Amino acid sequence: MDNLLINIGSTLKKTRTEKGLTLEAASNLTGVSKAMLGQIERTESTPTVSTLWKIATGLKIPFSELLDDKSDEDSALFIDNVDPVYESEGKMILYNVFPFNPLAGFEYFYIKMLPGANHTSSPHKASTEEYVVVTKGTLEMIIKKKKYVLKAPSAIFFKADEIHSYSNPYDEEAIFQNVVRY
Repeated sequence: MDNLLINIGSTLKKTRTEKGLTLEAASNLTGVSKAMLGQIERTESTPTVSTLWKIATGLKIPFSELLDDKSDEDSALFIDNVDPVYESEGKMILYNVFPFNPLAGFEYFYIKMLPGANHTSSPHKASTEEYVVVTKGTLEMIIKKKKYVLKAPSAIFFKADEIHSYSNPYDEEAIFQNVVRY
């Protein structure tokens, strides 16, 4: 997790300085407090997925850029070897398996939602689409104020330009893959 926090902090600082933004200006763009942005840059705080989405959206960078370890190696990947990001009090575990590639135009996440997990995602850019494939358990989603109950194996596609949420109100772990296309 240390490498992940270092990458998040350095990417945030690099992006902010390249755009000529102060912490205060970045805070105004992202909705994340100036103090929190500073703590993230100094690796003094572990941001939530929601905070990372706010930063990525406000600074107009792919979410995965904050999580990418910049490795150029080609190799087989075991998901349990990917540093996860935790959300929903540790009940949502997100693995950034295939970070954003500008040529492909997508990023791929493997996500575990433990019982009781609930996550609300901020709107993405108007052209962003999400493809969700539930492979274990049952996932509930709210998209455009409509509730979907997705029991494995099932899938859904949607435009991600509005607030949408993922939850697991059941007793069994839910696992899903999420492809975000920009």
